[in-house]
Amino acid sequence: MLLNHIYKKYRTVFFHLAAVVVVISPLVLGELVLRLCVRPPSISPDDPYVSFNGLRSLFALDSTGTKFETAEERLTYFCPQSFAAAKGPQTFRVFCLGGSTVQGRPYSVETSFTAWLKLNLRAALPGTDFEVVNCGGISYASYRLVPIMRELLEYEPDLFIIYTGHNEFLEDRTYQRLKRVPRALIRVHRTMLNLRSYSLANEFISTRRARRKGTSKTILPGEVKAKLDFDDGLESYHRDEVWRQGTIEHFGRNLQTMVRMSRGASVPVILVNPVSNLKDSPPFKSEFSSDLYTSEIERVAELSEQAGKLNWDDAYGKIKLLEQAAEIDSRHAGLLYLIGKCYEHIGRLAEAKKWFVNAKEEDICPLRILEPMNQAILDVAGQHRVSLVDTRTLIAERTEDGVPGSEWLLDHVHPSVLGHQLIADSLYRAMENMKLVRTPKGWLETRDGLWRHHLSSLNKAYFAHGIERLERLNKWSRRRAPDPPPAPSD
Repeated sequence: MLLNHIYKKYRTVFFHLAAVVVVISPLVLGELVLRLCVRPPSISPDDPYVSFNGLRSLFALDSTGTKFETAEERLTYFCPQSFAAAKGPQTFRVFCLGGSTVQGRPYSVETSFTAWLKLNLRAALPGTDFEVVNCGGISYASYRLVPIMRELLEYEPDLFIIYTGHNEFLEDRTYQRLKRVPRALIRVHRTMLNLRSYSLANEFISTRRARRKGTSKTILPGEVKAKLDFDDGLESYHRDEVWRQGTIEHFGRNLQTMVRMSRGASVPVILVNPVSNLKDSPPFKSEFSSDLYTSEIERVAELSEQAGKLNWDDAYGKIKLLEQAAEIDSRHAGLLYLIGKCYEHIGRLAEAKKWFVNAKEEDICPLRILEPMNQAILDVAGQHRVSLVDTRTLIAERTEDGVPGSEWLLDHVHPSVLGHQLIADSLYRAMENMKLVRTPKGWLETRDGLWRHHLSSLNKAYFAHGIERLERLNKWSRRRAPDPPPAPSD
């Protein structure tokens, strides 16, 4: 009796499972067939936000036809680079994409992490011809890297390294027409894109929709036209939540696109999470909250002025006054930064870091990557299981107080030469974990020798030019003091 009951129970379960298998088997079989027979859509058919007018290739064949070199018309934004037109059997080709950090500014490619990485690789495998090509463009944002990666796929890459995020707000774009999609739905969509059937259907629908609706995109010139290049550049920045959110979403989409492009071509990729100078880089521009009354603005200015008159011996008094002001206006970047400096002065570093991060996030002229964009890099790396080098963590762990500042960064975002060497070592370890390189005995001694020889080849003029560039960069960005502006007069 008992056995009969158990038999009936499990028979019911078996039939239910069999029904499920019958239903999903065609779907699974179809997915397998698509994966075997159809290449994945490497990118979405079009960027729904921007298009480019007069875009040209980054590299062109030289007069001999034996090598590709940086096209002459692109040298305003890129440094000269070259690689063989016919890739040799012992060649390992790495393309590094990003902005001025990749280029090594305020110095140049000779002390960028790309140069140190190449030396690291040579120390490990001297018989391999490592081509580490620096594709860092001055003021280049992620949406400008997408067409560059599309071009680079034609040059037989073995690895992509992407370091981007600081330049997303430099050019003017319009996002007012974007529809807001819940974040949970976005995550589901991105996960489903891993299915070949879903990604192909998404490409088909997106193409039809784009043809039906036409374009409402921002048309950008072939090269960067940064807002700060104009005389009124800083004044043109104002708090704009629609633009901010659209930029964040666009950045995440560009990361997804580039990773999908590389995966579609079976080229591994390493994402780098950029670091920002928190404690030694005041906000570039601050604004009072738009919903404040004039009397509230005057009160914020009054409290800030009172705090400014106190000596640093009375840092707690400063904090009390400034936090009263922040209760009235929690979005004035300069005010938030000053509170962070006060907490830093008294050694309460965890609280200082919180205020520094808030100040960065409220900067009206955001020349440092925003927190949601840092998170987008982590999310994309996790979703696609690609290698990640987290420079924020690297620098924080090696800073005495755990708050990134001038110890490792020369300005608001650009690492020192030591910082670039640290990034290069981390990239090398990532390649080692990816089984792209194997470290032999004596590697460290060989690497140190190559590093010393390379440094000795750089003359004083090289570093002097870097210091001059740093001064010009600070002038270009027109950094202002973090103090809140005076209350408007009637």
